[in-house]
Amino acid sequence: MALEINQLRHLLALAQHGSFVRAAKSLHMSQPALSRSIQALEQHLGTPLFLRSASGAVPTDLGRLYIERARDVVRLADELDRDLQDRRTIQSGHVAAGGGPFPVELLLARAAERFIQQYPSISMQIVSRNWDDLLRLLRSRDLDFFVGEVSTLAHEPDVVVEHLAEKHPLFFIARSGHPLAGRNDVSAAEVFAWPFLTPSRLPPRIYEPMLAVQRQVARSGATTRPLPILECSSLATLQRLLDVTDSLSAVPLPLIAGDLQRKRYVVLGTEPWLYLHYGLVSLKGRPITQAATRFQEYVREAEQEFSAEDRRLVAELRKRGTRRQAKRTGTR
Repeated sequence: MALEINQLRHLLALAQHGSFVRAAKSLHMSQPALSRSIQALEQHLGTPLFLRSASGAVPTDLGRLYIERARDVVRLADELDRDLQDRRTIQSGHVAAGGGPFPVELLLARAAERFIQQYPSISMQIVSRNWDDLLRLLRSRDLDFFVGEVSTLAHEPDVVVEHLAEKHPLFFIARSGHPLAGRNDVSAAEVFAWPFLTPSRLPPRIYEPMLAVQRQVARSGATTRPLPILECSSLATLQRLLDVTDSLSAVPLPLIAGDLQRKRYVVLGTEPWLYLHYGLVSLKGRPITQAATRFQEYVREAEQEFSAEDRRLVAELRKRGTRRQAKRTGTR
């Protein structure tokens, strides 16, 4: 006799409720039918799985082993059923994705714009949070996946990270009238002498070199400021503060491409401070829906466009820097 999934469901129900009466009720079947199913399973395996008494049914040691294996089998069967159902119903459902302010603006917003045009019956939720908040939401099943900086996830054993292809340069920026504007050779020490704004909690890989520069400045006797002096998850608020103060920040160039063209902001220097490397982050052992899988494809496409725009803007920045340098030195 081959084992059937329903028999394993009966086994798990009896283990959960510890009573044939309660387990049968939860399964919407009669108690005699449940008893026959468990007996048939025990005969097939050649061993008792439960110790029966007037107070209920308790798993034997071997029964506990089979129960754990049955949970795995039933979970996989349920996931397969959900996947098949998702494939039939991709025109409906819900997708919940998250990211920090940069990935939300540069990747998820672009992907969502196209996704909702292609699948107008699927509801969406895009969440902008710090990376540690995103992990919590993923683990609580409130997110299907999120886009995160991969350096923050190296020691998280319960997640799967799909590295996106490109690394994205991060440049220091300021309002066009800032005292540091127009220079090709601004150092990190000079930047962090000014109020520094960030759009989210900084990952350790980014925060540690900032602190190292600040310690270097402090040893020279110069006054240091809190670093960052302001953390704000709203990019609009961050930009407003950049407009009216001498604060600085660091962003990927595609985020402010229009503002650079309108000369609202300037890039300090021509080389990136460091690089961001994003990945698609999902929970290990938890398959995502077909709709969420499809949305990830749109995110990958958006990341390719983001990377191409990055390369174009960096090339233009370096070309302008070369022209400024040539004008100052009188060379052609």
